[in-house]
Amino acid sequence: MIIILYRIKPSIYQTQLTDFTGLKSIEKYDMSVPKDYRNARKKFRWIPIHPTWGAHTKQTPRTIPKSQKRIQDFIDWEPKLKDIYLYRFPRVKIPCFKDFGMGVISKLEWNMHRYLKGFSGFFENLFEFNDFSFFQDLQGILEEHGVSFKNMFIEDVLAYEMLRINLGFKNYAGIEKMGRFLSFPPLFSITHDSKFFPKAQDISYVMTRIPPEALFEFFQLLVKECINYGIIVPRILIWDGQFIRSNCNNNKKKGQPKYTDSDAGYCRHNGIKKGVGYDPGILYVHCFNRWFPIYFKMFAGNRNDILAFRETMEEFFTHTEYEWQVLIADSGHYSLQNMENMRSKGLLPIIRARKHLKTHPIRELKKGFFFNTEYIPKGWSDDYFLKIYSFRPMIEQGNSYNYTFYNAFRMNTRGMDAARKHRSIIYILELLKALTAYKIGRPKLIMKPSAFESSRHSNFKLMLPYEAQKSGYIYFNSDEVLRRRIKNRYGLMS
Repeated sequence: MIIILYRIKPSIYQTQLTDFTGLKSIEKYDMSVPKDYRNARKKFRWIPIHPTWGAHTKQTPRTIPKSQKRIQDFIDWEPKLKDIYLYRFPRVKIPCFKDFGMGVISKLEWNMHRYLKGFSGFFENLFEFNDFSFFQDLQGILEEHGVSFKNMFIEDVLAYEMLRINLGFKNYAGIEKMGRFLSFPPLFSITHDSKFFPKAQDISYVMTRIPPEALFEFFQLLVKECINYGIIVPRILIWDGQFIRSNCNNNKKKGQPKYTDSDAGYCRHNGIKKGVGYDPGILYVHCFNRWFPIYFKMFAGNRNDILAFRETMEEFFTHTEYEWQVLIADSGHYSLQNMENMRSKGLLPIIRARKHLKTHPIRELKKGFFFNTEYIPKGWSDDYFLKIYSFRPMIEQGNSYNYTFYNAFRMNTRGMDAARKHRSIIYILELLKALTAYKIGRPKLIMKPSAFESSRHSNFKLMLPYEAQKSGYIYFNSDEVLRRRIKNRYGLMS
């Protein structure tokens, strides 16, 4: 792209063919600087040489005069869906018992989920209705490469780690302390060994040996499953960040060039000192009454917003296989190159601009909200454009659960890999809740972070028949007893 800046007359922005083939480069010339003026005049003979001194009326026209036609002038950048259809989404369908519940839970429990409004499910449902064979395969691969898990299953440890996060415990020791008040492991019905109850060092040992890429890959598999079931509709993206405090001191040790967490950086945002940690670039998908995390890239806390946005989106487009239409972000991530990059990917960038930009065609659509008019589709009113932008706070509401409900403002470990695992597990937990709510026929629980909190076996006395049945005993209300009674009643016994 060639950018020629003037102080009085309209600046020239000429897009090159390479901008649309991934080889984008920007040549910028400030015509008020003699050196830039000479170089531009030698290189581009088509630059007008009419004198610019004297009285001129400042203009910010929508179409820039005296510039060549650009490729985007011949392309319709407006989303395929228009008017209310752009932000109208189908409701999540309600499956039948035979679709997901058959053989997993009883019909009685299914009816409890469907018809008891105050009932919000059991934590065990997250593991009963979803497939965790991914971690069985992962453990087999890692053990073949010499990684030892001390005869513990990744699935079992991960279940307790998600329980820890769901209960809001800040560190691994929280689960171990809770165990002192229990007579039996809380997740005995879903672990491979019903007596397995990990200590803090056990959870730490296993979690440090799970590659962060594996947890992120499982997170992406859950995103794909949500799209397949219609829980997520790939259309509107929202981008933002959220600071994660590292488990280290905010001050460097005397004589040391780095913090005790060498991967982390000191974060200052809008004049607020947040401390040493990480600041991921996060992508949420907006589907009217539901919104979910679908991607993130981890950065140190001292990252640049504009560059973090660019790197996150470049990486995201190498992974996604879906067609997106709109991307929404706040002013911290605005730059002309970021806007052009989104348009080259077929997205409409609705990114708030900064007020002080004099060389961009900026207009205030409402008090304090400035946007580049070059990226407002033809025929869109200001109110409609602002309505689409009004979806941006949904990502802040989604991210707020990480602090308020999961109590995950601060990591209990250090390092970039630990930060990626930390955030991946939270997003895995959120998507597991959404998928389980769908599979049990309770779409109203999809956006409820407090769903699936209680346990089916919270009373240890209820555990005794379960253990007795596993040992081969038949208790009075079991299905086997009922079948025998029916056979005796109708004379079917041999």
